[in-house]
Amino acid sequence: MSLGALIVFFSGESLEFPDSIEASQAWLQGFDEFAWAVGAGMIIGDAVLPLPSDATIFSMGIIYGGLLGGMIGGTAASIAGLLGYFTARLLGERGAVFLVGETDLERTRHFYERWGFACIAFGRAIGGPAEYLVVVAGLTRIPFRTVFLAILTGAYGSAFCMSFLGAWSLVEPWLAMGLATLLVLVLIGVFQLLQRRHKRQVLQ
Repeated sequence: MSLGALIVFFSGESLEFPDSIEASQAWLQGFDEFAWAVGAGMIIGDAVLPLPSDATIFSMGIIYGGLLGGMIGGTAASIAGLLGYFTARLLGERGAVFLVGETDLERTRHFYERWGFACIAFGRAIGGPAEYLVVVAGLTRIPFRTVFLAILTGAYGSAFCMSFLGAWSLVEPWLAMGLATLLVLVLIGVFQLLQRRHKRQVLQ
């Protein structure tokens, strides 16, 4: 996120973190039984610093297996998404207008009324710059229940894809790739189903 980039820039120092999946796995395993906690911290910290959260979740799958690794990664990614959302909420109406302008704020709110769930879920699933879509939701009037469900859908869907991909990458790489692709397609289907359900509830 841009906030993380500014922190690194103004600190005047180079923050050293694992820059590859192999390095991330070795680094986490160095913490023995606390690897899960350090990994979760890395994923949550991605909300404010440019940390390798995807590589961390992938490594979690290698260390703990696809299911447990996905649970750890999804929970941490959900917390990170909520932190970004509530940070924007704290700005209030005046802060929102100051950041995006009154005209653009209204356009943003109208857009999120229609596509909010999909935007938030997609932003949390992709992460990185796309996580901006989650943060912007905090400037809109979308019900928190919708935001919460969208964050969970994106966070756990993406985490399980990455974790299972990591778990099977060493023994069954083609199976891992196929299942990860299938999970992504299922996730897209869930996005569409929940989006349609949300639209029906709004129209009622």
